Amino acid sequence: MSNRNGRVAVTPFQEAMESPAQRIWWEHLRTYDRSFPLRDYSPETRASLFSSDLQTLEQEFGRFDVSEENNCVNGYDARRSYNYDFHERSRSASVMGSSYPPFNGNLVDVPFFPSNPFFDQSPWSDAYGYMSGTRNTLLSRAKDRIESHLLQDVIAKGSKETIDKIFDNLISHICELMLDPYGHRVFQKLMEKCTDEQITRVLDIVLQQPLQFVRLCLHSHGTRAIQDLMRSLCSVEQIARFMATLCHVALLLTKDANANLVILFCFNHFSPSHSRYLLEVIVQNCYQVAIDQHGYCMLNQCIRQSSRELRDPLIKEIISNVVRLCKNCYGNYVVQYLLDLEDCEVTSALSKHLDGNYVTLSYDKYGSHVVQKCLENREFCSKRIIAELLSDIDSLLVDPFGNYVIQTAWIVSEVRG
Repeated sequence: MSNRNGRVAVTPFQEAMESPAQRIWWEHLRTYDRSFPLRDYSPETRASLFSSDLQTLEQEFGRFDVSEENNCVNGYDARRSYNYDFHERSRSASVMGSSYPPFNGNLVDVPFFPSNPFFDQSPWSDAYGYMSGTRNTLLSRAKDRIESHLLQDVIAKGSKETIDKIFDNLISHICELMLDPYGHRVFQKLMEKCTDEQITRVLDIVLQQPLQFVRLCLHSHGTRAIQDLMRSLCSVEQIARFMATLCHVALLLTKDANANLVILFCFNHFSPSHSRYLLEVIVQNCYQVAIDQHGYCMLNQCIRQSSRELRDPLIKEIISNVVRLCKNCYGNYVVQYLLDLEDCEVTSALSKHLDGNYVTLSYDKYGSHVVQKCLENREFCSKRIIAELLSDIDSLLVDPFGNYVIQTAWIVSEVRG
């Protein structure tokens, strides 16, 4: 704007206060004003806007109905309603996956959550909520990703009275807790602190229905919880009750990757006198277990980890079914595992059952692998096996599986002379 002399009028405030950033800002305002002419952005108006006079500021913000008396924006008390404590914590909560509705500029749409007593109060006060409130509330906390860790700390550091109150609130939901991704860890901590009487109460619920027990063992989290319970069993009566139920459903459990961990835990954790009846069930059904995709792995682990008292009956039953197992897609791995033991007694027993069957097994897809393994095993008499194979060498050479056996026999005969 020019004065009467044609010179640009510059206010003292503009000379003193206007910066390059402010000039750029006013250029944006002029562009906006050309499209949406709302008010005059003359230098005089600019001076009034940048004035530090308190009355000018009050006039500018008067249209928002802001006053010192009520501290409100359109009747909304933002300062008093804003939950600083909650939003301070929301930063850490967002890292752990919590999401809140984004702010869209409208204060009415912004949710202001009440302060969470779970974080704000001491875990040892009754107001903390673990010792009071409904059972469903405590169960939901035990199943929550964050709160379950805090509940575990309460159980680890709590007094007997605290443990008793938590136990009484959770006992009716104990199976649901054992299946939960976070709840089963709370169950583990609780078992470490429970008395014998409380463990017996848990055992009563878990063993009440065999199908429910099987469901727990089959579950990826439930099988860990069952092992935590087994670790807590102390009295002979408790172990006997548990083993009686386990033996009843053992054949089902051997055929699942999660459930057979319970059986392995029994052999490793309990004494042979306690696991004797379970071993009898496994031995009686050894062939069925060995031809299962999960059962054969369990058998191999039983042989590797168990004491000789438990291992020998299993090996004896496997050897009695060795020819049938060699022809099975899973059973042949059990036979190969016995060969890897390089035990003279085991090798001698296998040789007696396999003699006269090498040619037949060489034609089989899975049996041929066992024959190759026998040829490579130094405990076996490779010359006797090769002599048996030579009786039908013409057919074996053109067989899709037998030709590999002949190749192995040739290599072994060259190496051993």
